[in-house]
Formats: sequence, C-alpha cells, structure tokens
Amino acid sequence: MPLTRKQKIALLAAHFDSKSTPGLELGPHVAPMFRKSEGHSVKYLESRGTDELKQLMTDQGRDPKVVEEIDFLLDREKSLSEMVEGETFDWVVSSHVIEHIPDTITHLRDVTSILSEGGVYALLIPDRNYCFDCLKPASTLGMFVEAFLQRRTQGTIRSFVDETRYGARPEGVKVGGWTPAEVSLPLQHKTPNWRQVLKQMIMAEGENAKNSFVHQWHYDPITFPQIVADLIDLDLIQMELVAIQPTYHMDFMCVLRKTTSPMSASAKDIARKTMDEYIAPTYDYLIK
Repeated sequence: MPLTRKQKIALLAAHFDSKSTPGLELGPHVAPMFRKSEGHSVKYLESRGTDELKQLMTDQGRDPKVVEEIDFLLDREKSLSEMVEGETFDWVVSSHVIEHIPDTITHLRDVTSILSEGGVYALLIPDRNYCFDCLKPASTLGMFVEAFLQRRTQGTIRSFVDETRYGARPEGVKVGGWTPAEVSLPLQHKTPNWRQVLKQMIMAEGENAKNSFVHQWHYDPITFPQIVADLIDLDLIQMELVAIQPTYHMDFMCVLRKTTSPMSASAKDIARKTMDEYIAPTYDYLIK
C-alpha cells in the first residue's frame, strides 16, 4: 500500500528527536516536512528568503502564512558549513533535493561536516520507477566520481536532454509521481514539445541547460544503497546506511548516519534485502 506524505515523515522522524535536538531542513520551500510552528527544533536553508516566498504565495493566490521563517540562504559559492554560519546539527533532512545537486559526493561530505557525531541525514528521494525518470537508467558510480573529481557546480547538458526527451508519466497523472496501480497506463511525454525545446537548447549551445531545474541523478531503492556501499569502500564518505524503505508512491526513504568508521557490509545487506522485497515495475518504452 503506498505511503502518504504524513506517514513518510513519521517514519523518518523515528530516527531522531525533532523537537528536542537541533535540526536543519534543506530546500523546504513553502512545505517543510518539519515545521517550526508545530514545535520542531529546526532551521531552514532555502534558495529564496522569507519575504520572497510570501510574495510568491500572494502572487499565486495562496496564503502567505504557509511560509515559515527562512534562516539561511543558498549560496553556491560557499560550503554548506559556511552557509549555516558554522552551526552543527543532530539531524538534517531533505525532500526531493539530492537529485538536483550536481555533485552528490561533495553534498554528502558537506552534510557530514555540519552533523554532530552520530547525527543522521534523512532523505526522501525520487524513485525513478515511480516518477518521470521511469525511462531513464539508474545513475552509476562512475558518474558520481566523475562529478566529484570535476568539482561540478552546474547541471549537465546530458541531464537536460534526457529529462526533456525521456521524461514521462502515465496518462492522466498530473503530479510528479504515481502508484503501482497507475503503472499500466500508457505513458505520455512530460515535455510534449521536446523536439522544439532541444532544438532551442542546441542553438543556444547548451548554456540554458546548465542551470535548469532538472534531475541530475536517477535513483531507486536497490541501486542507491549499492552506491553508498561503494562510496564507503572508496573512503569518500563518512556515513553509514541505516535504512532504505520504498514508499511505492513517487519516492523512497533513506537514512544515513555520520560515523568515523562506516561499514559497507551493512549497506550491501540492505541492498540485498531491498532487492528481494522491492517490486520494480516495467514500462512500454514507446512513449505515446
């Protein structure tokens, strides 16, 4: 049975004390998972400030009161530690953020740098099998290492092309993800005019693609823990994998914990267990 957003948040919250210990939510926009107004001990890092978000809500005819006070602003020229002014946290959370970040390894290292020892990073990550990434292959270790060694700070033209060309959703589905019951519906293009969009991008020599808000990475509950195990084996991250859980609706849950001696074996065990239990759908690759 697909999990609701409320259930997903509750499962993540079981791994830390959100009301008594300090936390940080990355990219909450106007719908944070953990709201200050509900008593959570949380600060927010966002690309837009409080006033800008309130104005955005007003312009859209929505209640600006949904906006929580933003504490830190995103600055791509700074490290995460610099952005949060040297503060440390017992927990960090993000929802549908990590897939947009050009360099995943540096991101995980940045989060580690602001976590207290034993602190957790809890994430909701798009499951490529139940979102518009469904026709794209999973990202591989080589892609992550390459981005890290290149110190990549911008998106790739490849990601823009692939999302424009292969982004798809079942007919009648208007949100970003869907449930197993909707898998059998015919697929349609997320970008119906993809040819025109890509021709314009090529004429612009790709410059408009590098800062576009597309998925840079394509994850699922089986391959992501394998990547985590590989990054541990390569001494690239100081985090251990605590939990992976599919939601069968748009995304999956992941919990990582900061440690000075991570073991890849536990991540591999979680990958094997997930592989045995997870039901991956298949799609007709001929998009309508």
